Amino acid sequence: MNLESGGAREQVPAAADTLAGIEPYLVCPACRTPLERRGEDLVGTSCRHRYPVRDGVARLAVFGSSETWDNAAVSSSRAYQDNYQQVDDAAGYNRGYQEKTLKRLSTRRELDILRTLLVTQGRTRRLLNLPSGGGRVSGPLAESTELLIEADIALGQVLYGAAHREWATPEVRMTASAFHIPLADRALDGVVCIRLCHHLPTSAERQRLLTELLRVADRFVVMTFFDFNSVKNVLRRIRPFDRKPPKHTMRSEEVAGLAAARGFVLRRCPYLSFFGSGHRYALLVREGAG
Repeated sequence: MNLESGGAREQVPAAADTLAGIEPYLVCPACRTPLERRGEDLVGTSCRHRYPVRDGVARLAVFGSSETWDNAAVSSSRAYQDNYQQVDDAAGYNRGYQEKTLKRLSTRRELDILRTLLVTQGRTRRLLNLPSGGGRVSGPLAESTELLIEADIALGQVLYGAAHREWATPEVRMTASAFHIPLADRALDGVVCIRLCHHLPTSAERQRLLTELLRVADRFVVMTFFDFNSVKNVLRRIRPFDRKPPKHTMRSEEVAGLAAARGFVLRRCPYLSFFGSGHRYALLVREGAG
């Protein structure tokens, strides 16, 4: 089957080929029992919910926020989850990072940070990139693993990334929510989660995100958060006429505490830019893992 998008055309692997590397580790995102293949679908062995596999992409996303794991929040990221479901929308988003000078420079800095952090953890067998977007920062991940899992709640982003991949590393593609990662506990060597946390408006969502990332990681997690104490956030808070919406932030102490409760240590936490950005890259390593 072929996928055509933005002038690029690439062969999309058959579903069986893309899932073979992780099928033993897949779990139902709703009930967390193993998934089994039934024809072209995956089926939860307990709840019997069916998840289609189409165009080489397992459709495993659960939409919703805290009502899907606890109780309804006053505000949530549910509306944000609907973005970039279409390939054309995803293409527009990714073109912005390719064509705008500041975004290109920011991406270059992000790639450098990721390579620096990933090299400290050595080569991995299985590495998850969630949200993967259209593959903007996937290059360093593909370089450091035997199998790259590209996952995003937006189907358009996953399909766009499949049509524009620039590496030979074997990969799996799926739709998935970072609140319900469809993988067993400690199924992966590492997880990378870039520029999602600051889109989540509630503390419950941000904590749930980090908890899920740590749950499926056997060795390490790299995730970004917007630091409450960053220069950029402090300036935004003290400027009385700044009408930009507030950032959804975390403190490094909060990240470290949530990680410690699950057996991880915050090893490094560089800024994307100390003065120009409040984004920080947290490297969380399981105690005893190196």
